[in-house]
Amino acid sequence: MRRKFMAGIAVAITAVLAACGGGNSGGSSPTPTAVGAKSNCPTGSGKSGNGASVSIGSKSFAEEQLMAQMTKDVLGANGFTVTYTFQAKDKAIGTALVDGDIDMYWQYTGTELTDYLGLASGTFPTALGAAFTYTQKADEPKGLCWVAPTQFDDTNGIAIKQSDAAKFGSSLAAFGAYITAHPSTKVCIESEFLTRPDGLPGLVSTYGWPAASSFKYIQIDTTAEQPIVKGQCDAGEVFTTDSGIAANNEVTLTDDKNLFPPDNAGLVVRDSVLQKYPAIANLMTPVAAKLTTDVMLQLNAQVEIQNKTVEDVAHAWLVQNGFLSS
Repeated sequence: MRRKFMAGIAVAITAVLAACGGGNSGGSSPTPTAVGAKSNCPTGSGKSGNGASVSIGSKSFAEEQLMAQMTKDVLGANGFTVTYTFQAKDKAIGTALVDGDIDMYWQYTGTELTDYLGLASGTFPTALGAAFTYTQKADEPKGLCWVAPTQFDDTNGIAIKQSDAAKFGSSLAAFGAYITAHPSTKVCIESEFLTRPDGLPGLVSTYGWPAASSFKYIQIDTTAEQPIVKGQCDAGEVFTTDSGIAANNEVTLTDDKNLFPPDNAGLVVRDSVLQKYPAIANLMTPVAAKLTTDVMLQLNAQVEIQNKTVEDVAHAWLVQNGFLSS
């Protein structure tokens, strides 16, 4: 699940969800609503910004930068003046949105469900569309509008070399048993993975992995594809649309019990901004609908493996798919 956090809203939203009875996995989960709350998120309409100035932020990795650049290009071609200079990790970027320093950014549903709403796996929908709707409804009372759902699933993964699958097993459960019996195995994770409910604590409770108190996990600053290639890690944390997985002949271990949440993205816009400019949703929804897992893997690879610029990759894809004329 991609990098996180929106300060100050988790407790309030969790209280709303608790009042509504929480959620269940699958598409039949109840939709969270606040009693008496009225949605301030308009339906997308119109095709022009009529000269309006808006700003977008992103997190500082290729996938987020690509989506932000696409947004800047599409809105810019349709009458908006778009500023895109702000990049930060989740706590900072979430605060920037709430405080009005930026008007929108792309966020991941799994991040919202587990870290913002504080929900455990099994208590929210697992289908991408249902998870998006659940998250959308939960955030409406907080003045945050989720629009333009993407079709890719960029959730957590644990990668190993494809050649090691026979030794380690192909599932999270099998690998947990292996590292319990072989404590010298080098498993690399980012620091936040140590405490996230869908990170190491979830692997311990769901799949029987050894806890950090009894196993030495190696902390790294980025995803583990390259450390695995270099032999610094036998296995490590990745995200499932990372281009380096296939490029480095790695595979992700299967998550049979659905610990890792559904994790497509949506454009989160403050309601006051979307009320003024509903064309934002109308223009970006068809773009997001074409961003499948296969598409994002290809686009990420162009930036991360082929060293093309985010600007060039985003522009070429938009032209190819008819969202820009040239």
